[in-house]
This record gives sequence, structure tokens and C-alpha cells, in this order.
Amino acid sequence: MDPLAETIALLRPEALLWKQMEVDGDWAIRFPASSAVVFAMVAKGRCVFQTAGRAPCEMREGDFVLLNAPSTWTLGRDRASKPRDLLAARGRSAKKVVAGLGHAAATTRILGGRFAFEQANAALLEDLLPSLVEIRSLDGGAVRLRHVLDLLGDEATADRPGRELVLQRLLELMLVEAIRTHVSSVERLGSGLVPGLADARIARALRAMHADIGRRWTVGRLAAVAGSSRSAFAERFARVVGRSPIDYLSRWRMAVARDALQSGRIGLSEIARRSGYRSVSAFSTAFGRTVGCSPSAYARRVASERTGGEEVDTVDERAHGNAGRRPVA
Repeated sequence: MDPLAETIALLRPEALLWKQMEVDGDWAIRFPASSAVVFAMVAKGRCVFQTAGRAPCEMREGDFVLLNAPSTWTLGRDRASKPRDLLAARGRSAKKVVAGLGHAAATTRILGGRFAFEQANAALLEDLLPSLVEIRSLDGGAVRLRHVLDLLGDEATADRPGRELVLQRLLELMLVEAIRTHVSSVERLGSGLVPGLADARIARALRAMHADIGRRWTVGRLAAVAGSSRSAFAERFARVVGRSPIDYLSRWRMAVARDALQSGRIGLSEIARRSGYRSVSAFSTAFGRTVGCSPSAYARRVASERTGGEEVDTVDERAHGNAGRRPVA
């Protein structure tokens, strides 16, 4: 199994807001802080990218930047240009921003937007994306990323049948391309899933866990898969991924369980089994400790949110032989 593809699929990127900016003259636009993921690529011209905690950076045609839950950030002609807030620059158009003095020969065009994730497992982003991804036009994979952005722009500004599905798949593809290109162009990565997949030994253990999360994994068994001693593997995994092997496995199991509970189509015993627990009781205890409520309460809350506040049963207790019994949750 591919842990990166599985994680992105579980996150379900959605709610794309697409913009095309055309700017010239002495311009600068300030973008607001956001809890979403935002991205921008210079399609024509050049600009200076600025955000808190780092030096201003010049972006040229084909350069790409992706920010995860950013604070305020700015794009402008140069670092001295006085920025305008995005809403003021956008005016009446939600899709196109036009600013500057009208010098067409010096026009800069920027493609970008933002998107959110399925809230149930949005925390998985911590292991997936750094706060800032920068990709230069000469980096390997940048051309493919540009093609994906062109397709995103075409689909986002059209009204074709199947639009939402196509947008979701293109967003997933854009994330994969951005992450892969970032990994190949950065000498030293932080910790998380992506650095783990870049490490041959750790990657073998990660793929084994994702391929069979129901197995009774131990650090020793995972170390054997990785071809390493138990102690060396445990230390290396924690350093590269940022958490212990068992903590990572437990976190992934709960993410899979939350996703299954949201669907409302699977009984608790089957969800427990798929999540790697031998009994509903053990699963419920682990779920409550991690999520803060029982699996059934979580499923009811999700169903209530989707139906506008009216609680409905989404986990069929009879599906796992509990008819007439007190619900396990």
C-alpha cells in the first residue's frame, strides 16, 4: 500500500477557491491568515514573496509556493511596495484580481487558490505537509505541477458534469506532485510521513503497517521488516517520522476508524476489526482515549451535523450481534 496516497485520499481535499491575478506597476497584495492550505504559481513575470519568519524571496515564472495554515503573507513587485488587502484588490470579481497602473508590458500573472480537508482527519496534515513548500521552475517535477495547475484552472472556471470529482482528483494529484517535488529538491527534511517515505528502511515499515493495519504489530516485527535491530529502528523511526512506531500506527488506525464511522455503512465490530482491534470493547476504549468520546457518540455527532442537528443512528448495533444488548459504546 502507498501511505502517501492513502493519507491524501483520507484527507479528501475539497472546497477549492481558484484565482487568477493580473497585476502591474508598483503593486503588492496582502493575503489574510488562513486555516486552509493555500498555493500560488507565477505564470508570467516575477514577484517577491514575503511571510513572517523568513527573508523575502523572489519568485520567477514557473515558481510555486504552498503554505499550510499560513499567517498573513504578501506577494508584490518588490519588498518595498506598499501592500493592499486582497479583498480591496479583488473588487467585484471573486475569480480575478486586477491591480496596478495599467502598464501592460510589465504585467505579472499569478495562478492560485486555497482548499480545505475533511475535518475528521485534518490533523494528518501535521505529518504530511510542512508549513511552507517552495518549488522552483527548474526543480524536477515543476513542469508536471504546472500542467496540473493549468488543468485545475480550466476545470475550476468551467461548469462541466462531474466537475467536483475532477477537481478533487486534480487537487490530490497537485498535492502529490508538490510533495514529491519538494522532497527531491530539499537536502534536509523535517520529520513526518514524507521524510519517513524518503528513508528506505522506515518506508518498508510504513508500507507494511498501511498494508495490514489489523496485524498485531510490535516494534520488533516492524524492525524485522525494515531490516534493522529493534533499538536502532525505534530510534530512527521516532527521529525521522516524529513519533514512535506504535504511536504512528495507533494514530493511523484511529484515522481509518473515524473515516469508517462517518460513512455509517459498517458495524462497530467490522470497524474494530479493520482498525486492528480484536474486540469492540478494546476498540471503544482506544477510540475514547484518542478522540474523547465513544465511537457511537462520534458517529451520531457526525450524522447530526450532516442533517442539520437532528441526531440519527449511523452505526447499526445489530450488524455485529448486539441486538437487544446495551450498545458497546
